[in-house]
Amino acid sequence: MTRPHLLVAMLLCGHASAQQPTPPTAAAPPSAARLQQMETIYQKELSARHIPLLGKYLLELQRQAATATDKSAYTAEIARIQQIISAGGVLDLIATQQAQSGTMPMPAPMPAPVPIEQKQALIALSPALAQKITPQPAADAQTAKVGEIEWRIEFIAAGTYDILLHYACPELAEPLKIVVECNGQRLEKELETERVTKDAQSFRILRLGSLTLTSDLRGETLRLSAGDKASSELIVKSLLITRPRPPAPIP
Repeated sequence: MTRPHLLVAMLLCGHASAQQPTPPTAAAPPSAARLQQMETIYQKELSARHIPLLGKYLLELQRQAATATDKSAYTAEIARIQQIISAGGVLDLIATQQAQSGTMPMPAPMPAPVPIEQKQALIALSPALAQKITPQPAADAQTAKVGEIEWRIEFIAAGTYDILLHYACPELAEPLKIVVECNGQRLEKELETERVTKDAQSFRILRLGSLTLTSDLRGETLRLSAGDKASSELIVKSLLITRPRPPAPIP
């Protein structure tokens, strides 16, 4: 097992062992219904715990890939972790154990239902991962006041993605124009004055629009600008690239 795979296995298994319900003490094996119930509990309770850990691991992979001479191993691992995150951040532990013992093939991760308000990012681009920020923030800053910011996207598969901004903006005299440019596409969105935040430590989500990629994206620059680029009214915590939300059910 490679080091990246070992790291994520430790993250997942460590939380699973801490949270998984105690198995039945009876000598007879649990019924299929009981196994399914345990799996449901596992997915509900651990999805929210796994995804932040996987997100940190993904950010570190992206950071290492940016300076690596051979990016192939990192690119493959980034794609694998993105798939796990987009599937809900949980694995079928019973199937995983059986696959490791050679008794059955490893299935795809089982998707867990995630409420819309808890929808998780496929990719989270933080200021720490940016190639360029204007004005320049402190080196160890977790957030940044942004006029313009650029990231390098190592890999993202073809498809349609929502672009969400995790931001704070405590003061805004007039609507702020936000522009995202990537792969020849351009999204424009105004941050209205009524969407200011309570203070610089209170963050909200703003949907900027959707990007449609007709082919896989590799090594492309994604640029976000706010206002006249020299301003610093907008505080960015992260830019989230997610799968589009499913359409609302018809009453």
